[in-house]
Amino acid sequence: MQAEQRGRVLVVAGKESGDALMERLTASGYHCATAERESGLAELADVLQPEVVLLSVTAKRAGELLESLRRVERLQRLPVVVDVGRSRSAEAFKRLAVDDWIRGADEVVPRLEAALRAGRLKDREERVRLRMGMLLEITQAATSSLELEEILRIAVDKVGRVTGTDRCSVVLVEGSHARTGKVVATQEDPSLVQLDIEVARYPELRRALETREPVLIEEAQRDPLMAEVRTSIVPLGVKSILVQPLICQDDLLGALFLRVSRMDASFGRDEQEFTQAVAGVLANSIRNARLHTAVKKKREDLEMAYVERYHELLEANRRLKELNRLKDEIIAVVSHDLRAPLQVLLGHGRLLLEGPLESQQKQSAEAMIRQGKKILGLVESLLEKGKGEAARLSIEPRVLDVAQLCRDAVNELEILAAERGVVLRADCPDSLMLIGDEVKLHEVLQNLITNAIHHARDAGEVVVSTRRLGRPDGDAAKVTVQDDGVGIPQDELHLVFDRYRHGGKGTGLGLAICKEFVELHGGEIWAESPPEHGCLFVFTLPLAQEAPRNPRPPVATATLHEQPRVLVVEDEPEIAAVLSEVLRSKYRVEVARDGAEGLARARAQRPDLVVMDVFLPKLDGLDAAMALKSSSDTANIPVILLSAHQGVAEKVRALNLGAVDYMSKPFNAVELLNRTDRALKLRQGEREQMEREKSQPSLQRRTGSDPATGLHDRRGLLLRLEQELARSRRYLRALSLAVLRPDRPVESIPGNIADVMRKRVRHPDAISHLGGGVFVVVLPECNAEAARNVISRLLPDVEKVTDTEYRSAVADVSQDSDSVEKLLEKLGAPPPDEG
Repeated sequence: MQAEQRGRVLVVAGKESGDALMERLTASGYHCATAERESGLAELADVLQPEVVLLSVTAKRAGELLESLRRVERLQRLPVVVDVGRSRSAEAFKRLAVDDWIRGADEVVPRLEAALRAGRLKDREERVRLRMGMLLEITQAATSSLELEEILRIAVDKVGRVTGTDRCSVVLVEGSHARTGKVVATQEDPSLVQLDIEVARYPELRRALETREPVLIEEAQRDPLMAEVRTSIVPLGVKSILVQPLICQDDLLGALFLRVSRMDASFGRDEQEFTQAVAGVLANSIRNARLHTAVKKKREDLEMAYVERYHELLEANRRLKELNRLKDEIIAVVSHDLRAPLQVLLGHGRLLLEGPLESQQKQSAEAMIRQGKKILGLVESLLEKGKGEAARLSIEPRVLDVAQLCRDAVNELEILAAERGVVLRADCPDSLMLIGDEVKLHEVLQNLITNAIHHARDAGEVVVSTRRLGRPDGDAAKVTVQDDGVGIPQDELHLVFDRYRHGGKGTGLGLAICKEFVELHGGEIWAESPPEHGCLFVFTLPLAQEAPRNPRPPVATATLHEQPRVLVVEDEPEIAAVLSEVLRSKYRVEVARDGAEGLARARAQRPDLVVMDVFLPKLDGLDAAMALKSSSDTANIPVILLSAHQGVAEKVRALNLGAVDYMSKPFNAVELLNRTDRALKLRQGEREQMEREKSQPSLQRRTGSDPATGLHDRRGLLLRLEQELARSRRYLRALSLAVLRPDRPVESIPGNIADVMRKRVRHPDAISHLGGGVFVVVLPECNAEAARNVISRLLPDVEKVTDTEYRSAVADVSQDSDSVEKLLEKLGAPPPDEG
C-alpha cells in the first residue's frame, strides 16, 4: 500500500526515539515527518498535511507540546497518540487530553491505524455535516423571495466553500444547441457577472450541454478533451474541472461550472453528489424565475390590451348613449305628435256620444272611439318597444278575465272584419281569471285576430273561443283563434313563429312577439292546420289560484301547504316580478332583493328551491350558492342560477358550485317552469330516499347506502351515475368515472374509509363501495386527465388504510352511449352478483 494511502503521520520526539519511530512507520507504508521542538511545527504541517500526531516524549514535555499543537490551525483537530512505552510513569500521561496511548513497539502500527480511521471518519462526518448545512441554506434561499441573481450568488459562494474550488460559476443558455451563454454568478470575480461567452471556446461546457450529463476532468492538463485549450489553462495551473448541467423538467437551462488549481485537490464522489443536488435546486429556481418573468410580461401585455380595449369600449359606449338619446328624443317627439290629435279625436268622439244620435251614428262614434283607443295603445306600445329588450321582458301584472279580453278584442275588430266581408264572433262563455299584463295579452289577441281576418275566405268566418283546460299542475285557459282560409302546409307550421323566417301565413315578426309575450306569462302557443280547412292558432295561459269572478270550490289549506316553496333572489324589480308571476302559477314564491337577504331567508325558511341571479348586490350569487352548499342545513337545497352575462355558465361549472341548473337571460317561461319542475322532482326523490333510510335502517343496502362505509352502494351509484350522465350529455360537460379494485379482496373495511377518501375529492364527487373493497368514484365536471390526478392522490391513502395494493381505471364517459352497468364493466367493476 502506498504511503499516501496508508496515512500521513507527524512524529514529535527526541532524535533517537524519533528516528526509530520514523524507520518503523516508513517500513509499514506511512508517510512521516519528525520534529523535536515546537518551532517550525506550522511550516512542517503545511508541507506534510498530517492526519495524526505521534508524541514520544516525557509526560511533562508532552503537556507543553500539546499546548503548542493546539495553537496551530491545521493541527487543532487531529487525533494525538502518545508513546508511553519508554516512560517510567505511565500514569502521568493519563491526565493529558490525548486520544490513545502506545505501550509497546508492537502496538505502534495498530494504534496509529485505529487513530487514522477514527480521524478520517470524524473528518468525513464533518464534511457531510457541512455539505448538508450548505445545501439547506441554498434551498432556503431558493425558496425565499430573493431575486434570482442573489440566490445564485449565495449558491456559488456556498458551493465554493464546500468543494474548495477557486472558481465556481453559473452559466445560463437558451437550449441544448445554444452558441452563447451568460455568466450570471461567479465566486472568483463578481465583476464577471452578466458576461457573455462563446460555448465553443469551452469544450468541457460544450460537451456537458450537448450530452446533458456531468463532465469531470480530473487532470485538465493531460485530458484529450482539453487539448484545444491547453495553452490557455497551463498558465492558470488548472488541475480539475467539473461541469454539472442545470436541467428542470427536461428543459436545459445552463450549467454549474467548478474549477480547482491545487495539485492535491480533486472532485471526489461526495463533491459530485453535492454539486448534483445543488444543481437540481438551482435549475428549479431558474425555471421558476423565467416562468415568472414570462407571466409578468404576459400580464403587462394583457393589461395594456385591456386598457386599450377599455378606452375603445368607453368610446363605443359614449356613441351608443348618444344614439340612444337621439332615439328617445325621436320616439318622444313622434309619440307627442301622435297623442295630441288622438286626444282631440277621442274628446270629440265622447262629445258626439253625449249628444242625441241615431243608432247607426252611435255605433260609428263608438267604433271611432274604440279605434282611437287602439291607436293610443299602439303609441304606448311604440314607446315600450323603444325601451329595448328589457321592456319586452317586463310585465305589469294584474288580475284580469281573459274571456272578457277576447270579447273586447272581437268588438274592436268587428269593423275591420266587416270591411273584408268576414264574420267575426267570440265563443267565450265562462270567466277565466288569470294574472297577466293586459296590454301585452291584448296585443297578442289583436295580432292573431287581424292575421286570421286577412287570411279568411271571402264571406268566411273567424271564431275566437276560450275554454278551461284541466291539468295536473293547475288549470289553464285555452284560447283559440280559427279561420277558414287556405291553411298552412304541415312542413311550414314550425316556421310561423320564427322572427326572421316564416311560412306563407302571418307576418313573422308579429307572431314572434306573440310567442314571446305568451311564454313570458308561463304559457305556450302553437299553430295547427285542421284536415278540413283553415288555420288554428292556440295558446294557453296558467289561471290564477283564486278566481273571484267565477269561484271554484275553495282549495284546502293542506293543499296550499303542499305546494313547493321557491325563493327568488333577484335585484331587478321587473325581472323579479316576471319570475314571481311565472312561478306563482305552480309554486309558493318569495322574493329576496340581494344575495345576503337571499342567503338569510334560505337558512331561515329552508325553501324547496332557490332561483338566484349570479350578479347581486351585497353578496354575489356565486358566493351565496357556495355558502348554501357549504352548510349542512342548506346543502341539499337545489339552486338554479340566472345571468344575462356571456361566459358565466363556464365559470359556474368551473367553480363546481353544485348548482343543479343554469339559465341565461332573457329566459323562456316554459323552459323555466320545466327546469324548476325537474329540479324539484330530483329534490323530492332524494328526500323520499332519505326518509326511507330513516324509517327502514335494515334496508340501507337496498335503498342505496352501504352500511359498512356509509358510502353509496351499487343501487345508489347507479342512480347517481344516471343523473350525472343525463346532466353531462344535456349540457355537454365532462364526466369521469374511476374504479379502484384491490389486488385481493378486503375482508374488513375500516370504519374511517369514507372520511379518508372524501378528503381527496371535491364536494360534487360521489364515492360508492361495491363490496370486497371495490370503490367507484364519479367525478362531474372533470376530464380524464384531471380525474387521473385526483385518483393518483387518493390511491396511497386507500392503500394505507386498507393495507392492500390497489389498481385503478379512469375514463371520461360523458360521450359514451353505453348503459351505466356496461360502463362499470368496461372499467373492471365486478358484476352485481360478485359485488
